[in-house]
Amino acid sequence: MIIDGHLHIAGEPEPILARMDALGIARTVLVGIGVRDLRAVTVRDSVVFRVPFLLRTVGVPKSRAMVRSLHARGLLLPQPDNDRVAAALRAYRDRFRGFVFVNPAHPDMLAEARRRLDSGFQGIKLALLQYPAELDGPEVSALCELARARHVPVFFHPGLTAATADASGMVGRFPDVRFIVAHAGAQHFEQAVSVAESHRNVWLDTSSFFVTPAKLRRLIRRPGPSRLVFGSDVPVMALDPADALAKITALPLSAPERDAILGGNLTAILEGRA
Repeated sequence: MIIDGHLHIAGEPEPILARMDALGIARTVLVGIGVRDLRAVTVRDSVVFRVPFLLRTVGVPKSRAMVRSLHARGLLLPQPDNDRVAAALRAYRDRFRGFVFVNPAHPDMLAEARRRLDSGFQGIKLALLQYPAELDGPEVSALCELARARHVPVFFHPGLTAATADASGMVGRFPDVRFIVAHAGAQHFEQAVSVAESHRNVWLDTSSFFVTPAKLRRLIRRPGPSRLVFGSDVPVMALDPADALAKITALPLSAPERDAILGGNLTAILEGRA
């Protein structure tokens, strides 16, 4: 069974379902959006993403400029929109799963997370680029405590600073919480690989232009197929789920390894078996 573990919904769910059916994707994990206009955070493939040195150098100031622009133009929502995810879950419970997207700095973030988890969401999403918070700080720790109590994973996009990107302390303090690192750590790729290798409660998401075929070939060597979760990140940093799928099917994998990446690992995480 194929599960797209990372897709943002900004409109109606039916077009997403149509692409899922066309590609044989059984389920998709939906995440809301944190901006008033999704075009503000939508990017296209670039040589910056394909060359690690450029991603770590040129890519960082570009990301900082984007975040400053979001704040300056008032495009960043005080609290991300989870309503479209909730509506899609109500309409198509058999096809969609939802992660509640929260801003750790918002005073109602814990109430929002609890409310959505009570309604059937199955994970917590943090985007520490848009909504920076220290991974070892009290806000993220409170969310991890909630994830532990509810037996749900924490899915996070690392931020631009060491405090918002270095997850080693957080995942060590919460060994019974399952963590998924978006985009295999993005510009913090080597750090994410190291954390996943040294902590059995960490998986790496394969979504977006950041995770190139070359990086995927490295990831199947370390930390290995059992620690990878397929995702697309459509429409923010991917054009179509087909592109994300093609990267996985092109890898030199056995059938069990491919099945694990494309859905088995995430199923085990969501069911609390991982």
